[in-house]
Amino acid sequence: MVRQRGVTLIELMIGIALLAILALAIFPLGRAWVANAQITKTEKEFLEAYSRAKNEALRNPNAVKEDDVAATLKVNNTDKKIEVINSKNVVIWEAVISPLITVTLSTGCTTGHQQLTLNNNGYLRTDSCTLYNIAASGGGNNASGTL
Repeated sequence: MVRQRGVTLIELMIGIALLAILALAIFPLGRAWVANAQITKTEKEFLEAYSRAKNEALRNPNAVKEDDVAATLKVNNTDKKIEVINSKNVVIWEAVISPLITVTLSTGCTTGHQQLTLNNNGYLRTDSCTLYNIAASGGGNNASGTL
């Protein structure tokens, strides 16, 4: 009696179908994981930008008076940038954010642009401009906080 080894075409098709079903089940989990990683990275960069803007405002190298803008943190969702700008309107630090990420500031921050302005004491010039929200279009858990 001759014994044949190997798999039949039907067994192979069933194995491929099972692998495809597993791959389809795992794909959304992977996409959410990537989105969460991008949200976390963007939140760290946003908080770093806020820290640098506050530091620039406190140093006040251009001798800005208390009621004037000593530093600005600007969020540009179109160009996907977060920028820190000094009182002479020069970008002193910037970070590029993922195309899937959107950073939203409080409604008090949206006077033409989404930006935070700080005086020479490092305080936000608008009291209603303290909240931020970071979201990804590919899913994931949004990050939000208060400055």
